[in-house]
Amino acid sequence: MKKIILCSLFIFFNSSAQFSGPIFGGDFDHNPNYRRRLDPISEPVSNCSISRNGENYNLNKKQYTLDELFSLVSEVESAREIVSTIKEMISHNRLKIVNLTSYIRQKRGLSHKTAALYDFTTEVPTIFLSFNDELGLAAHFFVHEATHALDELIPQEYEVDMVYYRSFKEFQKLFGLDVEPMKELSEYESSIMNDVWKAKKSSQDRHAYRAERYAFDVQGDFTEAITDFDDCYVSYLNEHRKKNGLKLYSNTPDKHIFDSYRIDKLNIKRD
Repeated sequence: MKKIILCSLFIFFNSSAQFSGPIFGGDFDHNPNYRRRLDPISEPVSNCSISRNGENYNLNKKQYTLDELFSLVSEVESAREIVSTIKEMISHNRLKIVNLTSYIRQKRGLSHKTAALYDFTTEVPTIFLSFNDELGLAAHFFVHEATHALDELIPQEYEVDMVYYRSFKEFQKLFGLDVEPMKELSEYESSIMNDVWKAKKSSQDRHAYRAERYAFDVQGDFTEAITDFDDCYVSYLNEHRKKNGLKLYSNTPDKHIFDSYRIDKLNIKRD
């Protein structure tokens, strides 16, 4: 089934661009990723330790704890409520945070590009983060995925997308494409299938853009606030950008969202 990866991440259809059913989950191949497509390990950058409100953080630290992650994110006032709500959800078994291992990537058909993802269709909605990422990067990825986890519109938008998907599958069945996928359609049948597919794609694109625009804006506010100090955090991120292709912005451009999540910008209505 088609999985919409939130993070985090882009909309993809199975392993390729085939028509299947949507599942909201995974950071829609959330870029800001900082890995090149074929490189499983990023190049090391200069050590950076920062201090916030008397707490010290080694941004290069891997295998960080959730307490360390929550503490760093909470150094930004606007993100404290996010952390507080996420912790409450975890304590009531309404959310899990799980290590995004290579096994999970392989099982879900994700590349090493995937920095993080959120999936609300699991038995317990889950944020997947790689604990092998550095703390100074994971904090930004977490804010993005946590924003998805707290976004109440996503489940409703998913149900709407499923209506369009089921309609598309019904028309495939009506015209015999479920039995003979390469069947030559009449001009009328082709026109109907094209219209139904466009409606499905338009709905998915609008919902993906809204969710990602919102999450990137919240993430951007965090990025701007946590780096607004005279220390090495900015140079640390810049070195990751230079060496590892990190895509992390205070103001994420729409083009990045369109490209990362394969969104047709013509489907996005402007005020």
